[in-house]
Amino acid sequence: MRAIRNDSFGIGLRSEHINDIRDEPKYSELDFLELAPDNWMGIDGLKREFLEDISQKYSLVAHGLSLSIGDTCPINREYLYQVKHFIERYNIAIYSDHLCYSRDKQGYLYDLLPVPRYKENIDYLVARIDEVQDILQQIIVLENITWYYKYPNEMPEIDFWVELLDKSKCNMLLDINNVYVNSLNHGYDAYEYIKNIPSDRISYYHIAGHLKTDDFILDTHGTDVHANVLALAKDVFLYHGAKPLILERDNNIPQLDDLLEELRVIKQFVNNLKMS
Repeated sequence: MRAIRNDSFGIGLRSEHINDIRDEPKYSELDFLELAPDNWMGIDGLKREFLEDISQKYSLVAHGLSLSIGDTCPINREYLYQVKHFIERYNIAIYSDHLCYSRDKQGYLYDLLPVPRYKENIDYLVARIDEVQDILQQIIVLENITWYYKYPNEMPEIDFWVELLDKSKCNMLLDINNVYVNSLNHGYDAYEYIKNIPSDRISYYHIAGHLKTDDFILDTHGTDVHANVLALAKDVFLYHGAKPLILERDNNIPQLDDLLEELRVIKQFVNNLKMS
């Protein structure tokens, strides 16, 4: 497996940037790339050649979309064996997905829906995490998602996460923007949330932009990172230390140079924390 250092910074690999990332010399400010294996598994032809070339220059992280760890259907073992082959082929050390469900008996829902945070659901999730890790033969990393619906009498989100991490062998992908968005939408203290996560169970960070409306904040990944999210990132780095960080941008995709400039700003911000 190709390791990624804790002081590494990266972006999500998007189709708009593939030609530049493949054809240009390695960008000094770009340490690694995150991609969705769902969009790349089973490909052939020119697209596969592009990925082969890119993987020679950059370490890759696989960030899945279809694990649906929290649903009530049997684990999709065929899908996981495809993921296993993919991460082995491209020497990928980190495979992540979301703590959510995204399918029912009719098929995939194409949305990330929150798992009901009930104590009795934790052992169910632990068993499914064990099954996934037995297939992949590596630790999986689950991301905290944004959520807009609350089930009755749920555990607080951070309490659910802490108990899940305590009982399972998975790690966490800490999305800093998602913590901020949820804290405002649902009225909890974002700093109290992050300081309760065990540092040694965080594999890497996400940071992204959002859209504020009159009524709530929408997690869009379609804008520059907000100053308040950067301020929370400061607390995250000071409390948990350096971890690999991905700048996400899923829509309103800027030119690669503009995205890398934003990554430089974030990197300088983090490096200044280390000096102070």
